[in-house]
Amino acid sequence: MENDAEYFPPRLRGQVALITGAGRGLGRAYALRLAQLGADIVVNDVDLASAEQVSEPLTAGSVAEEIRQLGRQAIGITADVTCETAVERMVDEALSSFGQIDILINNAGGGRGSQSVTQCPPEVWDTVMAKNLHSAFLCCRAVGRHMQQRRRGKIINVASVAGLRPLMPVLAPYAVAKAGVIQLTRALALELASYGINVNAIAPGYVATVNWMGGLGKIQDELVTQIPMGRIGRSEDCAKVIEFLATDLSDFVTGQVISVDGGMGHLNPAYMGQAY
Repeated sequence: MENDAEYFPPRLRGQVALITGAGRGLGRAYALRLAQLGADIVVNDVDLASAEQVSEPLTAGSVAEEIRQLGRQAIGITADVTCETAVERMVDEALSSFGQIDILINNAGGGRGSQSVTQCPPEVWDTVMAKNLHSAFLCCRAVGRHMQQRRRGKIINVASVAGLRPLMPVLAPYAVAKAGVIQLTRALALELASYGINVNAIAPGYVATVNWMGGLGKIQDELVTQIPMGRIGRSEDCAKVIEFLATDLSDFVTGQVISVDGGMGHLNPAYMGQAY
């Protein structure tokens, strides 16, 4: 802990962060990073025990308990962020517990299988849009109103390099949803700038999580060939950029989308996706 305290200056002491989809994977990494920076954390997930499903090891019984071990306050809230009433309840519970929300990270999302536009059933399309775009809209709206009243806040949306340029045709619904997240970020940044609220996004490329890496198999080596920096991304790579956007280091940055992809976004689109 002494080394951690030395490495992580308490830039977020006294602040509260609400992170959706934080029960495992990247969301968990963001929660732990901000806790190390001094923030108290609201951990949201549709299943707070989701780490068990993918055998992701935790240092305590839950992500909230891991954060408490760091000396911060934390609560876990089970909520489906595609549902308006669930989002409103979640925000009310967070405010009741902490009195404020200084940082919102819209991390919840994901795909549902691989679908092209012409082969995608409407119900699958709608599900992917709801999980990635509609959820971000609902959380931005609910927390944004609170931040407007306080005239301060940081909103960070998690998009994807797939939302900046198509990586492969079978990810069409996911790519369209993440492109929507990027435009939501830009529109909201303009709307909230006069209130002192920063709205930005990160666009991860291929990032190693326990759940994602477990299904890659032999294709992992082929994916690496698409990344100029020569490796799959790590959760910490994204968490470091989240740190920048959540702290005072980015006070004059808004409406931006930062790719965290090892340079793959600069490759020829015809080259990207050859592994598929």
